[in-house]
Amino acid sequence: MTGERRDAGFTDLSPVSRNRSRLPRRAGSLRLVFTLCAMFAAAQFLVPLVARLALNGGRVWPTDQVHSLWGSVIDERVLSVPAWLTIATGAVGMVAAVSYLVAARRDAGPDAPYVSLVSVLVFGIFPWAIAALDEDPTGVIRTPGSDGYLIGWHWVLSPLALVVLLWGIVVSAQSSREARRRRERGRALRAAARGESGDAR
Repeated sequence: MTGERRDAGFTDLSPVSRNRSRLPRRAGSLRLVFTLCAMFAAAQFLVPLVARLALNGGRVWPTDQVHSLWGSVIDERVLSVPAWLTIATGAVGMVAAVSYLVAARRDAGPDAPYVSLVSVLVFGIFPWAIAALDEDPTGVIRTPGSDGYLIGWHWVLSPLALVVLLWGIVVSAQSSREARRRRERGRALRAAARGESGDAR
């Protein structure tokens, strides 16, 4: 269940399965929820980005001008992402990430950097970009510059990605210490075995 690949330094677990041969059942399920939320969170930025480039005359941000070679063929509001969707995705994803790191403990060691960095990117940084896709008169944060505008509320849970990052660092450090102790015990046992073999001769 615990696997023998804790010293790999980075993850080699599948992002779209529960990795039953490598993780306890609960930990595997939590990791799957995290990765699905991470992919959905990334799609909330990447899909509107590509769609606006192709269908909105290349106008991604409110301050952009429509490309001179082709105009908009779809109302940009159709390509908007509601704040509640980004917030809900981030909340579920980050709770699943921390719960996975707690549940898997040392089994999550090499996986912790992956979970932490992905969380910071898709739950910590992407929501700011999603929020800036559209102007929101109810917002409290304005983009820089003379033509700045108020952005949406998609970012409100972004600071919590730092919790995942810090917990991932703790889990990774603990796993590294345990791996070092196992290597030292293994070397000591091999040395003792060689000594006993020499005495027998």
